Order: sequence, then C-alpha cells, then structure tokens
Amino acid sequence: MKLLLCVLVFARGLHRRLPLFSLYIALLLPEAVGVHWVYRHWGYTSQAAKYFYWMSLGIVLCARALAVAELCWRSLRDSPAVWGTVRKPLVLLASALLVYAAVSAASNRSPMIAFTLAVERSLDFGIVVILAALAGLGVRYKVWLGQTEKKVVLGFAVYSAFQVVNDAFMEKWMMQYFRWWVSASVISFDAALLIWIVPLLRPLPPLTPPPTLFSQEESTAILAQILEQLRRIVQETKRVLRSRWK
Repeated sequence: MKLLLCVLVFARGLHRRLPLFSLYIALLLPEAVGVHWVYRHWGYTSQAAKYFYWMSLGIVLCARALAVAELCWRSLRDSPAVWGTVRKPLVLLASALLVYAAVSAASNRSPMIAFTLAVERSLDFGIVVILAALAGLGVRYKVWLGQTEKKVVLGFAVYSAFQVVNDAFMEKWMMQYFRWWVSASVISFDAALLIWIVPLLRPLPPLTPPPTLFSQEESTAILAQILEQLRRIVQETKRVLRSRWK
C-alpha cells in the first residue's frame, strides 16, 4: 500500500501541489524497508535496530509535522487576514508540544527514545487540534482545500485521532482486555493509506481559483467612491474647524 501510494502521488502530480506531503509519503517506504532489513540483519533486540528504528521514526515524524503545516498554509494562504491571526497560536502550540516532549525526556534513562515517543504523542494530539480548528475556520470564513487535499486532511485526522484515544486510556487500562488493540492501531494507519489512495486512482481534479469578492472594475469604482467620501469629510472637517476658531 505504501508503494502504491508513493507511485500514485508522483504519477498524478500531487507532489507539485503538496510537496511536503509527498516527501512524507516518499519516506514511508524506505523507512519500512530499512527497519525490516536491520531487524533481519542484526536482530530485533540489537542496538543497531534500536537506534535505526527511533532515528527513522524521528525523521518521519518531522516530515508528518511539515505536511500538516503545509495543509494549514494551503488552506489559509488565500485569506492572509485569517492566516495572520492563526499563525501565532499554531507556533505557540508547536512550541508547547516540543517543550513538553523535552521535559518528559529529561528525566528518562533513554532520553532519545523518550523524546521521540513524547513528540509522537504530542504530534498526534496537535494534529487533531489543528485539523479541527482548520475545519472550523473553513466553515466560518469559507476558506478550504480542494477535494484531494480534503482526503489528505481526513487521513491524518483518522490516524491521529485513533492514536490520541490509544494514548489517553486504551493503552494503559484496556490492553489486558483487548489484545487486538495493537493490530487495530496498525489498521488505523492502513485506513489512512486507503483514504489517500482512493482519490488518486483517478486523475486529480483541477484546482479551483480562490473566490473573488469584487472584479477589478468594481474594486476600482468602490475605491474611487471611498476616496471621494474621504475628501468630502476632510473638507467638511476643515470648514467646521475654521468656523469654530473665528
């Protein structure tokens, strides 16, 4: 599925629309192949397997975070006022999640592993919050993504929401009752892959241009009216001031 998705992303030209998401997809296949090869060559419990797995996971997590940031930017780039408003909260949220991961790893015996695991959990939580806010902004301000980009958002949301539920209570309290939960976690990622693959089985629909509030002629006419009104206000203000000081 990862190989099929990677081929479709570049065959359909999605890499030109979402280069960072395409980079994330391109990293999934060598990560899986590399981990499998290291496990077979050095063994599952070897130090090489340990370091390779956690380092490759860190690289993929960075790529996933950049892909989500790219979706936010593409959704709001045609509304600079909205983007200027939400940009600072997004930066603060990302900084808070990194600080939390660093604090969690500081007192751990394996700082690199603890930091990567905390970043993964924080990233899943942050993705759910960010994508929910993105959906709310799309409804409120009529700014949103194309049909294919919506499927990308949905795939991230499905997987991250499942992981947040898992991290919140299922992993700690319900694992002894539901042994299949680990397999279900893997299936959630497969579901995200399917959500991404299905729309790419057909050619990508053309991008729709952002809505234009006024045409160039209308904008010029409105601006001229505003300037004329301002000129009259200035003249009236001068007349009132002159009459007052006489």
